[in-house]
Amino acid sequence: MQTSLTVTEAKGILGRLVDDALKAKPVFIRRGSRVVQLIPAVMSEPIPIFPEGALAMTDERVAFINSTPADARPLAR
Repeated sequence: MQTSLTVTEAKGILGRLVDDALKAKPVFIRRGSRVVQLIPAVMSEPIPIFPEGALAMTDERVAFINSTPADARPLAR
C-alpha cells in the first residue's frame, strides 16, 4: 500500500516511514505541490585503503619496469 503524507504528518512517524521504505513500500511526502519519495540508498563498495608505502616505487619495481620492452607505437593498438 502506498503512503502519502504531508511533511507535518510525517514528522511524528518518520521512523515507521523509513521502515516501510526499507521494506520496498512506496512512501511519498508532500510539501505543497512538491513531492519527495523515500527509497533505500544503494551504497557503493568502499575504496580500499592501502598501507603506507604499498604503492611506492621500490628499486625492484623500477628494475622490472625498465626491463620490459618499450612499445614503439603505444597509441596505435
